Amino acid sequence: MTLVVVPDCSPELKPVVGQKFQSLEFAFAFYDVYARAVGFDTRKQGMRKVDDVTTWYYVVCNMEWKKKSNDDDQLNARSGFSMKRMRLSKRCGCKASVSFKFFSEGGLPGYIIQEFSEAHNHHMVESKHQQFMSINRKLDDVHQKFILDRSKANIGPTLTFKVLKEILGGFDLVGCTVGDISNASRDIKAYAHGFDVQMVLDDMAKKKEMSEAFTYHYEVNASNQLVALFWCDGLMKRNYHMFGDIVAFDSTYNTNRYCMIFTPFTGKDNHGRPVTFAAGLVCNEKTGAFAWLFRHFVECMGVAPKMIVTDQDLGMRSAIEEVLVGTRHRWCMWHIMHKWATKVPNRLLRDDDFKKKFNA
Repeated sequence: MTLVVVPDCSPELKPVVGQKFQSLEFAFAFYDVYARAVGFDTRKQGMRKVDDVTTWYYVVCNMEWKKKSNDDDQLNARSGFSMKRMRLSKRCGCKASVSFKFFSEGGLPGYIIQEFSEAHNHHMVESKHQQFMSINRKLDDVHQKFILDRSKANIGPTLTFKVLKEILGGFDLVGCTVGDISNASRDIKAYAHGFDVQMVLDDMAKKKEMSEAFTYHYEVNASNQLVALFWCDGLMKRNYHMFGDIVAFDSTYNTNRYCMIFTPFTGKDNHGRPVTFAAGLVCNEKTGAFAWLFRHFVECMGVAPKMIVTDQDLGMRSAIEEVLVGTRHRWCMWHIMHKWATKVPNRLLRDDDFKKKFNA
């Protein structure tokens, strides 16, 4: 037996065939208010245009359309068609809909309700759950700014949603879902793609205006693409002059979309806690890139470190010999121990006495 649900609402909210609107936007807004009041989502399904004028528009319930049966999916698989990722769908082929038709009366254009079907084949969303309907969810300017600030701090959508919930006082007051925040973050990143490097340089220029101690240098290639960046603030400089006798220099490898290599200069304070002295981005791990960083590091700090600890990278070693002439160069113990199994015979690996002497 097919379920038939006719939503109950006040006559002022219910659409009527022949009802007129000044514009398509007013027509959409009216139908959305009706859908929000009775408890279902809408989706714009089809349209017709003549000479850039929308002459007909069709809006349906979001439950319209029905997923193919499993038999059809299995048949496609046997036929050699690629199968898409399986997703749960609650759509049930609902026929509730409304259509708007363009008219011109006395030279004034407008839209009229041509057809209206109010019967659904599913239950309406309960009042306590209507806040999660897409028609009731929106990201205003405050949400967008908050998401942008959290993205700058590398805070993900789930934690951003939890913070919003605590600030606003409950899930029902957030006005969006984790998925909405995730999509907004994706859109912000897509929008920034292409001129995000310039945004970074502009931000560093502002920091330089605010603090004379802030230092940054960058280099671009013939195509005006960023190939190297170095920066250091006042706190980093203070840390270096207090704890910079020994500097650890390491590099990540292709961990961002531009394949830029992050290269921090770090050390330890008197309590054994890590501190940062400076940082940089380079486009490759060749001697020239590292030498460029080391030169700006020494120029920024005014004095070279007494000792630098790195991994066994030939480009780093050559750059240190070229720029940090009076600095002792030592290899990181972690990288040495990482090669333990391949450099030491198996009989010594099982010798506890040898291990104690080696560690000592």
